[in-house]
Amino acid sequence: MKRRSISSHHLHLPGAVVESTRSPQRSTRGRLGVLCSTALAFLLVAGSQLGAPAAHASGLSRSEGGLTRFAVAVPLCPPAKPRHVTCFAIKLERATSTTPGARPFRLAAGAATIGPAGGLTPGDLATAYGYSSTATGAGQTVAIIDWGDDPTIATDLNTFDSQYGLSTCTTANGCFNKLNQAGATSPLPTDQGAAGEISLDVEAVHAVCQKCRIDLIEVNSNAFTNTEAGVNEAVKLGATEISNSYGGADTSGVGATDIAAYNHRGVVITVSTGDDGYYSFDRWVHTPIGGPAANPSAPNFPAELATVVAVGGTSLYLNQNGTRQSETVWNENGAQDHVESASGAAQGASGGGCSRFITAPTWQRKLSMWSQTACGTKRLDADVSAVADPFTGFDTFSSSDGGAGWETIGGTSLSSPVIAAMFALAGGAHGTAYPALTLYGHRGGSSLYDVTSAGNGFCGGEGAAQCGNANQLAFNGVALGVLDCAYPATGSTPSAGDLACDANVGYDGPTGVGTPKGLGALAPVGPTGTIAGPKSVAHGSSHTWTVTAKDPFPGGTISSYTWNWGDGSANTVTTTPHAAHTFARAGARVITLTIKDSYGISGRATYGVSVT
Repeated sequence: MKRRSISSHHLHLPGAVVESTRSPQRSTRGRLGVLCSTALAFLLVAGSQLGAPAAHASGLSRSEGGLTRFAVAVPLCPPAKPRHVTCFAIKLERATSTTPGARPFRLAAGAATIGPAGGLTPGDLATAYGYSSTATGAGQTVAIIDWGDDPTIATDLNTFDSQYGLSTCTTANGCFNKLNQAGATSPLPTDQGAAGEISLDVEAVHAVCQKCRIDLIEVNSNAFTNTEAGVNEAVKLGATEISNSYGGADTSGVGATDIAAYNHRGVVITVSTGDDGYYSFDRWVHTPIGGPAANPSAPNFPAELATVVAVGGTSLYLNQNGTRQSETVWNENGAQDHVESASGAAQGASGGGCSRFITAPTWQRKLSMWSQTACGTKRLDADVSAVADPFTGFDTFSSSDGGAGWETIGGTSLSSPVIAAMFALAGGAHGTAYPALTLYGHRGGSSLYDVTSAGNGFCGGEGAAQCGNANQLAFNGVALGVLDCAYPATGSTPSAGDLACDANVGYDGPTGVGTPKGLGALAPVGPTGTIAGPKSVAHGSSHTWTVTAKDPFPGGTISSYTWNWGDGSANTVTTTPHAAHTFARAGARVITLTIKDSYGISGRATYGVSVT
């Protein structure tokens, strides 16, 4: 049966101005609201048989230097079957303005340095996110979990490195290892269906962290059991970071074994949130006419787990010197659905949503704005984000992805390895059991870029008043599921808040705490304190010192204070912020206070005392 999608392209409501073109810098909230309200009015007509509109030429003028091009976005992997995962990589295929589903975009997202296929370069990523790919990373091992084999990945990586003058990364020099899910070099899987994904993962990690060792674990298939075996094997082999650019909808809950595979204390485990939007809403585009909705109304596993770093996706726009001009929630779908209609395929949006089964960690539930997510006690992803929009994507080289050679790739399959490799540059978990906590300790600070524009739901960031209730939409009498967070799954009263799918200051579901500005947000953070008390005391007399302590983490409380008096005496441990001590001898002393919080994270404060 022919697949068709639902479009707002030909619609016009009284007082509404429907735009048929988009600028390369998408995600303006006002236009999306008009399109959303238009689409809702049309879709509520039950049983409509909607045809795809003819493609239209963009009205955009060409940018300076002729750097505006046209392309269509094509997912590399098919949708996942139950208890299987799919990859979250989307490649650009060049097109013309008259190609069905084509979008305009700027080469290299506006930067002057342009990759061989027109996408971002390693230097663009480094400049945009503010890191050096060679200054740190030695001693870190980034494992990558993929399924099937990429037989040319070693030579393709060499081609990639040579193009950009990166350090050589080979098995011979100890930088790169390709292993099966048992940790052996053979036998390797025979399927090559995910070769393009493998090239993206490996090349992105090496582009970000040139001194990192890379362990590529090629598992037998995309079944949960195999990807989980790969993660467990990576930990056995000593991985400090593990990137997982895949997922599958959790519609019925996952078992204890599934959850345990991604619960490795002290290891950074990054997971892509997905490429189908909030609750994978855009999967209904693929629904055959008259058939049931494909939308599972659930976030992806394993990104929904509280033990991982869930990585969302953005659209990244650069100045000519490669610095970040702006960054928005990545969303090619929803109100812009006329492009999906023309192309016959979902164009991509950052994944996420409230888990049905996984309890949110305390550091999420205690956020000041948590009630506005309407997730209750359940986990919301993402935790952090990075570039994923294929129209602002990254150039990779692959000989085994249909002989593609250089191609521009995006999807949250790009954002996960970027964040994993940046964690490696920052030194890994630094002893933090679940490194997502570190990110929340830095929220709102100068080390994060706060993404505050657009959203990953059907309405693209518009609220209830602007967009209406997308969750009441039906096609041929079949409900399409939860498409947006402005309203709850049922009922006509707007949600308590729409932060589960709309960008917000400080924290939101699509992008978490934001995107990195340098490595600071991935570096250790803990309680701080300021000690007050006498600076000069006589020996043999008791005196008291007090500390004013602060914990950076949502929900964090100080659990203990360990006072070292600097005179060789035993430490004093208290649960209150003050302690008394008698110095036995004269001399200069430094009080060192270790402050430990309820998450097990410690910080230090010092105070100098002259003892007479």
